[in-house]
Amino acid sequence: MKKKFTWKKAIYIVLGLLFAVALFSGIGYLVKSNSKESEAFLTRKPKYQDMEDKVMATGKIIPKEEIEIKPNIAGIIDKILVDEGDKVTAGQLIATVRIIPNIADVNNAQQEVLNSQLQISNAKMNVDNMQKQYSMQEKLYKQGVISKQEYLNSQQQLFSQQQTLRNANQQLATAQKRLQIVKTGATPELQGLATTQIRSKAAGTVLEVPVKVGSQVIEANSFNAGTTICSIADLNSLIFQGEIDEAQAGKLKQGMDMKIVIGALQNKTFPGKLTMIAPKGKDNLGTIKFPVEGDVNNPNNEYIRAGFSANGEIVLKSEKNALLLDESLIQYEKKNGKDTPFVEVKQPDGKFKKVYVKLGASDGINVQILSGLTKDSEVKVWNPSDKDKEELKEKKK
Repeated sequence: MKKKFTWKKAIYIVLGLLFAVALFSGIGYLVKSNSKESEAFLTRKPKYQDMEDKVMATGKIIPKEEIEIKPNIAGIIDKILVDEGDKVTAGQLIATVRIIPNIADVNNAQQEVLNSQLQISNAKMNVDNMQKQYSMQEKLYKQGVISKQEYLNSQQQLFSQQQTLRNANQQLATAQKRLQIVKTGATPELQGLATTQIRSKAAGTVLEVPVKVGSQVIEANSFNAGTTICSIADLNSLIFQGEIDEAQAGKLKQGMDMKIVIGALQNKTFPGKLTMIAPKGKDNLGTIKFPVEGDVNNPNNEYIRAGFSANGEIVLKSEKNALLLDESLIQYEKKNGKDTPFVEVKQPDGKFKKVYVKLGASDGINVQILSGLTKDSEVKVWNPSDKDKEELKEKKK
């Protein structure tokens, strides 16, 4: 029995045919567009320009020599006569210190004075006795009662007691001076060189005054570095102190020219020379850094403050009018056990051909092409960035 044909079935058939046509058309379009997309690549051309292969060190500007002024006696800051930024000369008075006597030291000094006075008293008595004895021996010798040797012995004993008295007087003077120093910090005849007067050891600029009037200070000695009254440096003699990555340390040598760029001075550049590369690196968050130093030349005597952040550019090699290519376009493959560089160059028929190239110096962005390419070579961008993709789309339009 034949099934009856209805309009409902006809509609279903027509819709099915339309859907099939649309599906195959869409697939064909996608395949075609993908095929075109895969055949379209952005290219770059090499260019001639100057290039510098350089190492960048980050750091700061510091004085070549910085002197810390410290007291040589403990006490309280009585006056501070300079401010940060002042220029001082060698021997200029920086501050004064008021002595706070130590009771134990005062007692010891007083005891020394008393002991010396007692020694003088005893020595005077001995001298008096020996003087009388000597006078008697002298009379007896003149009368011929005693021998000359006995007379000379008596004379020698008198001289010895007189020397003892002189020593005792000297010890008393020393003890009295020590007592005065313990109490006041100086003696009258040394007021010009009083330890309470803190003077500059060299000429320069005051960088820092870390104490205030009333601050307690400790003298510099064998067991204590002492309190810093102020720090002074010659700002006409500055150095660059920075760090470089371990990968760059082997490329540097002492005496290389540097360019010191100071950001705080609108990126002004000052000539310099590399003077030190540390023999030992330091671990900085898992990365080995090597400290470096370089002299800073300031021909125009511009005011450079100590502590300015700076970058030190060390030029390893300079190339004039070199053929350069974006280093990200270089690919590598193993050839004879070595990584051999190559690029893909667009041919007249639109296809790309692998071309091996010889590379020269690099500045981290561009690399010098020694052979394999010309300035008209169109090199395939094999790893396009988002910006490159946008550029490619614009070209298609």
